[in-house]
Amino acid sequence: MCELLAVAFPEPQPFERVHPWALALERLGVAGFGWGVAWIADGAVAGYRSPGRLADDRLGADRVLRVRSSRFLVHLRRPSQLSTTGLADSQPFVSTAEALAFAHNGRFERAEALRPRFAARLLGRADSEVGFQLFAELCRGGTAPAAALADAHRQLGGPANLVALTGDGSCVVHAGNPGNDVWQFRLQDATVASTALHSADEALFTLCLPGARERRRIAGGSTLADPLSAGRAAPPGRSQSTALRR
Repeated sequence: MCELLAVAFPEPQPFERVHPWALALERLGVAGFGWGVAWIADGAVAGYRSPGRLADDRLGADRVLRVRSSRFLVHLRRPSQLSTTGLADSQPFVSTAEALAFAHNGRFERAEALRPRFAARLLGRADSEVGFQLFAELCRGGTAPAAALADAHRQLGGPANLVALTGDGSCVVHAGNPGNDVWQFRLQDATVASTALHSADEALFTLCLPGARERRRIAGGSTLADPLSAGRAAPPGRSQSTALRR
């Protein structure tokens, strides 16, 4: 039941530009059980996360408001299991050593079957962390991040929107949760991908981000094209992921 917000600027900008958009998404989405943000800077991936609400985390938000990047990934959490609300289960998951960040919205049907395979690496109990470790394993094995996201979703099954950042400047968005469509749009000078507040209408814009333009719904089961290119979403029923590069 989480919400995802991926933002791409043509030039590095402070996170304080994204902060009010994330607050609006948390306020109207079914979230408030953790939040986090990851970003790319100088070939590295970094992040911050908290098990509490973004709206209540003034000290934490202040730590990252002036962080500058051209790519931000925000995760606003409402877990499928309310027993998984600790810091270890908060997202985005970040591996600084591997320059990867990963966030998930939805439910992985086969996460528990794969959990023993990654037991030594897991810090929490959420199915999303299993997805992150599978994605990272695929990347370590030489699979390109875009293909790794799609393959991780195929192996884990279930409805899932996935977003990843990599140190080479890529943001990869895989839309596969029919219950929470991904929208692509322009907001000020940014290109944005956002989940739809679990609402089949356009409440994301009418109630949350009214200044958005060039809005395009990416139907569940399709794949988000590079928000900074003229790419197009694959037709429904085809699974494909596209990397977004600086």
